[in-house]
Amino acid sequence: MDRAFLEGLGLTVSDVDGVVEAELELNSGLALNPLTRKAIERVSFTVLGDRLLYVGPPEFVGAQPINLAFLSAASRLEDLVIQTLNDHLYQLERRSSELAALGISPKVDPSTLQLGAELERGPFRFSLGASRAGQFRVVRCLREGHELTINSPTVFELSEFRDRAALEDFLYAMFGDIAGSPSPPPRPKEEAPPELDVSLSMKSLFEAFGDALVPPRSVMEFFCELKVGDETVRFAAARLQGRTFRGLLAGPKGKIWAERFELDEFPGIRALVSELMNVPIEQIEVVE
Repeated sequence: MDRAFLEGLGLTVSDVDGVVEAELELNSGLALNPLTRKAIERVSFTVLGDRLLYVGPPEFVGAQPINLAFLSAASRLEDLVIQTLNDHLYQLERRSSELAALGISPKVDPSTLQLGAELERGPFRFSLGASRAGQFRVVRCLREGHELTINSPTVFELSEFRDRAALEDFLYAMFGDIAGSPSPPPRPKEEAPPELDVSLSMKSLFEAFGDALVPPRSVMEFFCELKVGDETVRFAAARLQGRTFRGLLAGPKGKIWAERFELDEFPGIRALVSELMNVPIEQIEVVE
């Protein structure tokens, strides 16, 4: 992305070993953490392809990236940042109210503004979390203190459940089968319309196009969320040229790593996270 264009949007831009980082000072005073009552004075990004990926402060990490292709020199970037925060606060309020209506106590982290909740059913303890877009997933499941993992996605729409018991039945059915426990039949769900704005897994792409080649100058971007203990981190990479990429790893507190790398020398996402965070690779789980 052209540096002059980024600076024209009001960004302070730096380039270290091919990793382009940018910072925007917020002058309107409208960005406010409602729990700590502290003003948010600046946000920082990493530039990946034609997107600005939030890497700080914690209130913005994990938010939807800003697509620069839809901006012009006259665009007010601060307005988009404020709108991103307001959209998240709306989802936070809406989803908290839905949890409360089900008789579930919502929990919001004051520093990250991440929404979560805890549920227990028999020997199971479920930790739920909501994305900044308001989509819920099972962050963790413990059975008598032992963690369970599954390969299938555990994302669900909270509004589909009429009461707490229906949600518990759904979760118990999913994880009870894994643990070998009897489970009640899951609550029937209406067939959802096909989703248009959906991410693609590398596995599905490889199965479809595994024999093809990627042109030398094609844009390639990759995103991946991983659970490391109680933390969720996000990996992103964008192709610069040929087999050269720049990558980013960010957590709830901001950037952990950002460097240019060669494809042939890259150890793999989970291996990279294991090395950077000093965590055994088997304790790192890809969030689907």
